[in-house]
Amino acid sequence: MKTKVTTPFRFRDVGPKTLLTNEVGDFGMFAEGIVERILNRTVTEEEETLLSDLFIHFEEEQDWRLLSLTRRVRSRGKSVKSKLSYIILIPTLRCDLSCSYCQVSRAPLHEKGFDWDAEKLSAFDDFLVERKVEEVKIEFQGGEPTLRPDLIREVIRITEKRCSKSEFVICTNLQSISKATEDIYENPNVSISTSIDGPEDVMDLSRTKNRDLTNQFFENFYYILKKYGPNKISALPTVSANMLNNPERLVDFYIALGFDTIFLRPVNYMGFARKTYKELANDIESWSVFYRRAIEYIAKINEHTFFEEFYFSLLLKRIFHLTEDGFVDFRSPNVFMKDYCVIDFDGKLYPSDEARMLSRTKHIDLSLGELGSAIDAKKVNNLNWHSMNQVEPDCLHCAYMPYCGIDIIDDLSRYNRIDNPKFDSWFCRRHMMIFDFIFDKIATRDRAWLDIFLKWIYGRAEPPRSYEIFYDKAKI
Repeated sequence: MKTKVTTPFRFRDVGPKTLLTNEVGDFGMFAEGIVERILNRTVTEEEETLLSDLFIHFEEEQDWRLLSLTRRVRSRGKSVKSKLSYIILIPTLRCDLSCSYCQVSRAPLHEKGFDWDAEKLSAFDDFLVERKVEEVKIEFQGGEPTLRPDLIREVIRITEKRCSKSEFVICTNLQSISKATEDIYENPNVSISTSIDGPEDVMDLSRTKNRDLTNQFFENFYYILKKYGPNKISALPTVSANMLNNPERLVDFYIALGFDTIFLRPVNYMGFARKTYKELANDIESWSVFYRRAIEYIAKINEHTFFEEFYFSLLLKRIFHLTEDGFVDFRSPNVFMKDYCVIDFDGKLYPSDEARMLSRTKHIDLSLGELGSAIDAKKVNNLNWHSMNQVEPDCLHCAYMPYCGIDIIDDLSRYNRIDNPKFDSWFCRRHMMIFDFIFDKIATRDRAWLDIFLKWIYGRAEPPRSYEIFYDKAKI
């Protein structure tokens, strides 16, 4: 009898089938009882073929399969760039709005001591040289960064001098457009990101507290849209109670604005949002109902055109290995301070913007150093080790582990620890809901939903009808 090799696999009952995934996320849908049949060595010939295709079960002399799987496992994370390529930079913490869900401890508009100065600019210049930054994307956050267009302009000048390729995103509330900021917007390498939580009444409640300010925002938004076109500006909502019961209205509003994508973002359990929306930010059930209702509504829209929910599309692409791990809020290994970092108004360095938020509100100090000083390597390594779901006990046996990430910053915010049971966490329950939804449609071969999945996977209204990506390892 030939000796069989069995490699690690994970399983989960989804709809009428049992999902099996291997170490790198290849998957197959099997009839109920497949795990027992593998352990009892009573799999059918057809099942044996599929298990071999998944590199889960094969003959010992086919050791090339094990070597191939090992190579693919080792290549995970290699899409993370070896040099710093993404920097979030806060030139000022001052802001001219007081949003109800603000995640950081913002500074009053006329407060002193919350802006970069010449010393910080010089230290930033040295930082780019020391880190050997060659290609970089810089995102200006705040506060409201356009309060200091001079600092934005100088950072762009320094970056373009030091880097062979650079692009810039200015995250702004668009309450005003000065001549100085418009001169910056003229740069083709500069784009704009803003927040639109819904129609005017929603913006009044969550952001401006004032209809005149809301009207000013939309006037500026349409001005940018008309002058530069839709590729210049992007927007995303923060979904608070004002929109939680009406996802259709929010989606329709984004379509009316001319967008073909929306990133449905829940209120974070951080900063002022932690106090204002404590119950909402922890209510995973309400979020799940809202999100599923929104996805089903967006699916109906896609019967006639193309419109996507960004995060759902991201997870789809991860399942089918069609995207790199460039979305830094969701990947494993995460590798903090490797290809991205955050530089605060005071020059302190953070592993993520959420880590900055927790530090600013004195929840926990997650700073890793500052401009002009050494990085705390021990702290970085500790964060990185615990940001790998491959070594997290609760994730190791999850069928969705190859597609998922881990968020210890969110865990610290919600539970004050990183060793909390992951399957009970907000992060885990949010993603289990989405993955279950996707694989249920695959398991039941719901052709209507698979057609929509193809649209979102390929990012266009008329994608190739490549159903084999769903079925080639799901024939049983």
